[in-house]
Amino acid sequence: MNQSSPTAITGWILLLMLLLALLSALTQIIPGYIAGIPAWAAAALLLRHQKPNQLIQSVILLSVGVIGLTFGLLNGADTRYLFKAIEANQLVVAMLIGVSFLRIVAANNIRCDEQLPTGRKALLNTLFGSHLIAAVINMSSVMIVGDRLSARQPLTPIQGLTLLRAFSNCAIWSPFFASMGVVLISAPGAQLGTLMLYGLPTALIGLLLSSWQIACHPDTSHAQGYPMHFKALWMPLLLAVLVMAAHWRWPELSVMTLVTLIAILFVLVYLSIKQGMNSINLLKLHVDEGLPKLGSEVTLFLAAAVMAAGVAALLESLQIRLAPEHFTAPEACLTLLALVGLALIGMHPVTTAVLAGSILMPSVSDPNLLGITLLLSWSIGVGLSPFSGVQLSLQSRYGLSALTLMKFNRYYGPTMLTVGFAVIWLYAGITEQ
Repeated sequence: MNQSSPTAITGWILLLMLLLALLSALTQIIPGYIAGIPAWAAAALLLRHQKPNQLIQSVILLSVGVIGLTFGLLNGADTRYLFKAIEANQLVVAMLIGVSFLRIVAANNIRCDEQLPTGRKALLNTLFGSHLIAAVINMSSVMIVGDRLSARQPLTPIQGLTLLRAFSNCAIWSPFFASMGVVLISAPGAQLGTLMLYGLPTALIGLLLSSWQIACHPDTSHAQGYPMHFKALWMPLLLAVLVMAAHWRWPELSVMTLVTLIAILFVLVYLSIKQGMNSINLLKLHVDEGLPKLGSEVTLFLAAAVMAAGVAALLESLQIRLAPEHFTAPEACLTLLALVGLALIGMHPVTTAVLAGSILMPSVSDPNLLGITLLLSWSIGVGLSPFSGVQLSLQSRYGLSALTLMKFNRYYGPTMLTVGFAVIWLYAGITEQ
């Protein structure tokens, strides 16, 4: 790809945005909205490369936000909402960009000539191993593992289910997932340690339920899995430990800033050791070709930021309070049910999480309860909705039927919702004592 092409230029603009966001977060030399400006420029350049379904949703969110901001500012709302819109969730976008560099390391660790294992144990190893990989490199893991499994024959429905569940359960706990970044912004004051403490066991329950379903399926005995070993899993384990240690050492820094910094530094150190001077070419290739592929996600985050700012400005100007009097376990369960329902009809979890946070925060006395609720809704919604990014990828890239995946979820969905309700009540019961 020619570096002067619009998409390659966009990659460098996004890299500039990442550096400005880190500079703002670490030094406060520049305000956050300055870092948001390059993100808007990149989104404008990538408009014609957007996925149609996400572009439509982004335009709707942006329109709602602009209308709300205009009406709110004309009727006395604080101008901080305008700067919040320009800031454009820049910490989350920066984290998305930073984590994307980990794909270089993950791709380096793949051995395409390795024999694929077969049978129940192979698929279960793929489920848990892919979960750990996805916890760090997100959606890329589905493509990496899926492409390897479908190299010689089409991906089977049971293999697709394995990848779907491995991915969707990451959203409940992983600090490297966009879900955690969005939730920490939407529920200010929520603590990473608490969210992970409740998220990890919930993810394990989801994986164990999936293990039972996969093991009982008749196609499992002759289905191929991904070869999981230490070489494939050491990176996510090490990075998770580094993030937790850094969060303990520097609690004043946001988790998103720590994740972004650690991801970038890790890639730089790893490539300099393993690749030497060739690391420059690998990094340049990712900026030229890898970063522009984030266009749809970046645009959606920007649009969601504008919508959240617009709704908040509108509600303030009209002095309207949509939130309940108190946000306790019953309200959290109803919120979880509503957000999963919205996911099923196609609303992106970024949208629903940001909107729920902006509406509910005035009633929230415990931001961890809201954070847990939003993470649960993100994970369950992504796993169940035929319109989620991962399911659309499985349908379009590997030819899996949306109806087949829905049939796989007919018992899993209600069960995980019940588990989610139980987690909410458990947390509320423990904190009230």
